[in-house]
Amino acid sequence: MKTASIAYRVADFLRRYPPFQYLDEQELLELVAGGRVVFHEDGELVFERGQRRRPYVYVIQKGVVRLLDYTDGEDDEPHEVLRDVRGEGDLLGVGRYLGLGEHSYTARTETEVILYALPAALLWEQIKRHPRASHFLAAYFTVAITPAGLDGSSSRADELRLGRRPVDWMAQPLEPPGEPVVCQLRTPVSEVARALADQPPGAAAVVVDAEGAARGLISTRALSDRVASGRMPLAAPAERLMAPPADVLPPGLAAGRYLTRMLEMQAEHLVLTEDGRYTGPVVGVLARRDLTRAEAAAPLAIVEDMSRAGGIYELSRFLTQGQAFIAAGLTDADALRWLAPMATALYAAVLRRAVILVEGALIAEGHAVPELEHCWVFFGSAGRGELTTLYDLDHGLIYAEPEPGQRRAARGYFLELGRRVSAALAACGFVSTAKGIVSGHPSACRSINEWEIGFTYWIREPLESGVYRATSFFDMRPVHGDCSLVARLEQHILSEKERNPGFVPLLVADSMANLPPLTFFRGLVIDDEGRYTETLDVQRATLQPIVDIARALALDAGFDRGIGTLERLQALAPEDDAAGVLIRETIAAFRNALYYRTRAGLTADSDGSQLDPSNLTRLEQNLLKSGFRTVLRLMEYIGQRYGVVPRR
Repeated sequence: MKTASIAYRVADFLRRYPPFQYLDEQELLELVAGGRVVFHEDGELVFERGQRRRPYVYVIQKGVVRLLDYTDGEDDEPHEVLRDVRGEGDLLGVGRYLGLGEHSYTARTETEVILYALPAALLWEQIKRHPRASHFLAAYFTVAITPAGLDGSSSRADELRLGRRPVDWMAQPLEPPGEPVVCQLRTPVSEVARALADQPPGAAAVVVDAEGAARGLISTRALSDRVASGRMPLAAPAERLMAPPADVLPPGLAAGRYLTRMLEMQAEHLVLTEDGRYTGPVVGVLARRDLTRAEAAAPLAIVEDMSRAGGIYELSRFLTQGQAFIAAGLTDADALRWLAPMATALYAAVLRRAVILVEGALIAEGHAVPELEHCWVFFGSAGRGELTTLYDLDHGLIYAEPEPGQRRAARGYFLELGRRVSAALAACGFVSTAKGIVSGHPSACRSINEWEIGFTYWIREPLESGVYRATSFFDMRPVHGDCSLVARLEQHILSEKERNPGFVPLLVADSMANLPPLTFFRGLVIDDEGRYTETLDVQRATLQPIVDIARALALDAGFDRGIGTLERLQALAPEDDAAGVLIRETIAAFRNALYYRTRAGLTADSDGSQLDPSNLTRLEQNLLKSGFRTVLRLMEYIGQRYGVVPRR
């Protein structure tokens, strides 16, 4: 009876913690029956680095254990380095599941400690039978290095869910549309109308040249607006009525790819060709109606409504609907693959409509409008397509260089336009903090020559100019207007970078100015020197270092497009298999941290960067801890490449 009573007490303790809480009672009792209780005094070694593993995995029942590593110091003596702090309910010795026969770290007690030593082989077999237990154990490792047989997917992990409408369907290949209506450049409009008469509402015909390349689209709306109204004769050739295709993509992509592209381009249709090129054979036309799911229709309809909003109040209501869609779809970190570009498209639609409304008001007031091409631009997280809350929508304005006598008037007009647009965005619900970039400020509203001078100063004199405060300007995305201005500025940046080879190493050094924290312990955030804080700044701990390193690497590689952090990382050619693994781990760590920031921001109506560890589950803490380790490894790898030492 006494032995049975002890077994039940141990099982009761275990079921309070994952992964054991996902096992059934009989499995727990079987596990406990094959285990033993181990007691250690303060300062004793549980195991040492390099020691052969015993056939157990340990669970801390009471006390604190430190995991230690050793590095060579300047005096060639090994220096002790703290790698983790673990307490009640935490596991020790799970590295065996990676096939490591020896311990990677030394485990030393910091207090009196009671451990439950459980049979490792039996625990492994039990965990593999339970997806949620499997997912939790996988979080002790990394996304790219997970023991074979574990289900690292979060699809069935309730701890990661905020929304109730998953966007898993976006990853599924879209069924190809039916046979397209195709006509030649000289085909009479009357024949095009007859061909489209039997098509569903919203259909379009593809106009091709003699080689079969897509040259334009004719929609049923165009026929209604221009032909049925009598503005264009039925005998007119198709090329007079067609509009250029918004974009061309290959068939068979995930539904989310088509949806996000429609949002970005504000397109009603996408042309599908065999190879995804304009010169390829046309195989279909994808219309909005083909995205039949309610979730797919929502962002498309919201963006369309935004484009017709009659005022700022109405625009703000549509933005609220868009944020509700984002929150509802935020099921896990992978959902951001689709939700982040959707949020960017929604915010871009708000900016575009606000600009149109404000420009109309200025004209009505009698302001003289300079005849200068200009482009509205997103910077920072919005420029990278990573802004998922309404905080700090960094935006600015680039306008063509005016004649010398017109510079003052042009600057006055565009600054007034920027101030009013910034105010309109604030009225819609966007919040700009002290560090935000807004078009109403002279630093973000400049002529193209002034922008080029500014970037030249940042690149040639990075220390004097304080470039570390201006790195967000290097992440730019054209939103509305003449995009060639942005292309010119991007080319100028790359040219200046080539002429100043010391600029990228300095960016790398700045990106490693702060090491990530070490671990969580009893609701606190612990750094490698044992200091603690009560909140985690997930932006500073994980997101910002990855953003800064990816930006520097992209500039070094000569990328000439303002793309996001994940795209920058994916575009890098890894030097070897280890570098490839690290890039995949970094991508997962970034997306995971962005998920928690988004979840916190949408829940608390904040920017989401400050997280309370006591409100995180153990699974969530382990996933974030894995990200800390990945950021540190990334810093060490990049530091060796550029000769920079990460520092706190």
